[in-house]
Amino acid sequence: MQGISLDLPTGYYLERDPDILTLRRLDGSIVGAFSARGAAPEAVRRMVQETVQGEDSAAVQPSLQVRFFGHFEMLCDGETMPLGRNGKALTILKYLLANRSRPVSQDHLMGWLWPESNLKKARWSLNSAIHGLRKLLSGCSSSVTMNYVFLEDGYYRLSPSVRVTTDVDDFDRHHERGRRLEKDGRTREAAIDYEKAVELYRGDYLIEDLYEDWTMVERERLANAYIDLLGRLAIHYMEVGQHQESIRACYRVLEKDRCHEDSYRLLMECYARLGLRARALHQYRMCEQILGREYGTSPSPETRSLYVRLLKDESA
Repeated sequence: MQGISLDLPTGYYLERDPDILTLRRLDGSIVGAFSARGAAPEAVRRMVQETVQGEDSAAVQPSLQVRFFGHFEMLCDGETMPLGRNGKALTILKYLLANRSRPVSQDHLMGWLWPESNLKKARWSLNSAIHGLRKLLSGCSSSVTMNYVFLEDGYYRLSPSVRVTTDVDDFDRHHERGRRLEKDGRTREAAIDYEKAVELYRGDYLIEDLYEDWTMVERERLANAYIDLLGRLAIHYMEVGQHQESIRACYRVLEKDRCHEDSYRLLMECYARLGLRARALHQYRMCEQILGREYGTSPSPETRSLYVRLLKDESA
């Protein structure tokens, strides 16, 4: 095998060993390894060429980055893609991206998007929208010509050859990893993941589709997760003495849920620790007023107890 000669593409070289042939890139990273014992030169040449071709194919595989938080955006290999004016095609795209783990039936799309049309007209409209969707996705700046939307046995799905990453997936990953770290007592590391998740939350999920039934449950789930993240960060900041950061996190929670009593209580604690007792007491009065107006209830015993303690400290 020592005498084998291979014509490799630029950027690759073959490292020979008595037992192993290792294909490497010029930076030294390994692409593949092959047994050198008893292998015919032609077999090794074929394996090397197939490996290089497979890597070249992966290198041009289109990559879509999807932003569901706030207004919908889609990037292809880092470049923002124009979304066009075909509203139905865009709706189908969002739905396929959000449900890419399972195919979507033609019947479901026709009944949802064209409920008043007869079957023939609805099918024509769906075909037209899918054509528009494929045209939209073909604008991805990849040199590969491919079909981005598959139809199999009456079900649509995105091509598995397209790599899709979404801000929602990243958000969930940071949230879940932060929870695990916090459970293990690694609160500072957890806070870093929480902060990364919060940064991804540019606005409510698919805000332009506010009244679409299929977005509502996911929007609620993500909003609740966002409030949970901010609450955990607010507690962490207070515990490490970053009171202003805790205050900011609490106000962000109250922007989403003005009846969030835990946030009022944290604000009272933070302002008190900063020596701003008047502001701390004001938070209680705001909490009392809002809970009374919205739900006809009073603050919890825990919140009232903190208020009484602050009053005593002020009088002392």
